Amino acid sequence: MGLAIILALITFFGWGTGDLFTIIATRKIGANLTTFWVFFFSFFLSLLIIPFAPHNIDAITLPMLTFNIFLGVLYVLGNVLVSEAFRLSSAPLVGIIIQAFPAVVLVLSVFVYGDKITLIQTVFIAIIFLGVSLCTVDFKKILGSKKILDRGVMFALIAMVFLSIYFTFSRILIEKYNWFLPSFIATACFPIIYLFIKKRGERFAFPKDKRVIFAVFMVGLLIRAGDFALNYGLSLPNASSIVAPIASAAPILFVIMSYIIFKDPLTKQQIYGIVTALLGIVLLTTSPDISWLF
Repeated sequence: MGLAIILALITFFGWGTGDLFTIIATRKIGANLTTFWVFFFSFFLSLLIIPFAPHNIDAITLPMLTFNIFLGVLYVLGNVLVSEAFRLSSAPLVGIIIQAFPAVVLVLSVFVYGDKITLIQTVFIAIIFLGVSLCTVDFKKILGSKKILDRGVMFALIAMVFLSIYFTFSRILIEKYNWFLPSFIATACFPIIYLFIKKRGERFAFPKDKRVIFAVFMVGLLIRAGDFALNYGLSLPNASSIVAPIASAAPILFVIMSYIIFKDPLTKQQIYGIVTALLGIVLLTTSPDISWLF
């Protein structure tokens, strides 16, 4: 169990700190460039794992590859929206909205795969959605007939939907040719970001600021290391009960660290929402039979 704990801690710190560097980079060079270079480094770091990762290349067909690329585009666009949300809105607020995706995946899986949701899981999902609602909807503005969502929160919600679709349907690909290739192919779709950069008239360039280069590299390293460590950990016999709970606590680390580092303002309602959503996320992701969500 020692290896399982080490792998779970890698995921905990990788996922819990990786997007801190995303915030630093995206507030310096923008969402498109940040996401492009993050995926660039992630892709080449993934190449190093190919010899050691289990995969079934023979199972890849043209329809499956096309489907994988489609999901990959959603995954990339979702990450662009995440970066833009971090640029525009409070970091802990955006972070907790994004981390609510397991609840959406679980609900979608009921309709797509016929999965069963227990009563207690339904309660946890309701807690998460309540927390997200408190984070995103300003009820004072509703009463005053004002705009209730800021752009950053809106982007975060759309990103959560994109990521939820990606992770829900990636299950089909994982069952066909194991956990590594679906993620690798999705990551390889990152050049599509270049089209958005050109369309918006932004200048495409490698970052000159060494702090930004370090930040985008660290995002790629930490997030990808967390992904690989978790997938490897879940593949170990009888390890999911240890790996999943530790990994599920990563949002807590991110919210605390982002609030301390960036000092983005939060209303009391948003703080209550973050705490509520965090509670629901931890309870849901530690409940039985959903370790495949990771």
